Amino acid sequence: MADLGSLLGSLMSGLISARRMADEQTAALAEYYKSIPLLEGLSVPRIRIPELTIDMPMLIEKHVEGEDGEMEDPIKLTDVALEQLKTTLSKNDIKINPTFHEAFVNEVKDRLELEKQTGAPVMKETIVRSVQDAFAATLTKTKTTLTAVDQTAISRDLRGKISKEGIARERVPSSIVANIVTADVKEHASSTNVVRLRITLKEEGLEWTTRASEAGGVTSTLQPE
Repeated sequence: MADLGSLLGSLMSGLISARRMADEQTAALAEYYKSIPLLEGLSVPRIRIPELTIDMPMLIEKHVEGEDGEMEDPIKLTDVALEQLKTTLSKNDIKINPTFHEAFVNEVKDRLELEKQTGAPVMKETIVRSVQDAFAATLTKTKTTLTAVDQTAISRDLRGKISKEGIARERVPSSIVANIVTADVKEHASSTNVVRLRITLKEEGLEWTTRASEAGGVTSTLQPE
């Protein structure tokens, strides 16, 4: 028995591995053709699987309920955000009015408590943005002026710290436990408990593209063929 998601992932991963092995063999064959004058002018065979359909019977053993995630206590997160703010200010020698700290604490706590009360699914990005928005709002309310570089440094450090500390308990998604062992399916199969999973996997290729970055280096990205 295994999680249905893991089974599907294994199927897709297997197809990708098959394509890799086929391409490696094609590359080796191309070298071989190149070394023989009579074969050099011929096209090198290449096998691709543009589409693969799998029809697989399985037994659905059970459904496992998921668990909601939990955000860290807003007061604790507020303390974490304040300590990170002080650390960043000190590290970058940024001067700021002491009254900013109190205003920042109140803004962070209010926004995080409001977020916790919404009952929405707990997401790390939402918590991080709440703290970053609190920082931006505090700048406006206290009429504090910082350079773009200083604002970026503070916001970046807050994001990194809150991203690590923001979740008290990670969300566990629900799952389906399935059995695809042939012997088990044959032994326990009936018209009421066997499910036939028919999936079609389509192959799409990616290729590396490079471009010069503003700093003078080279940036490589994967793009669809």
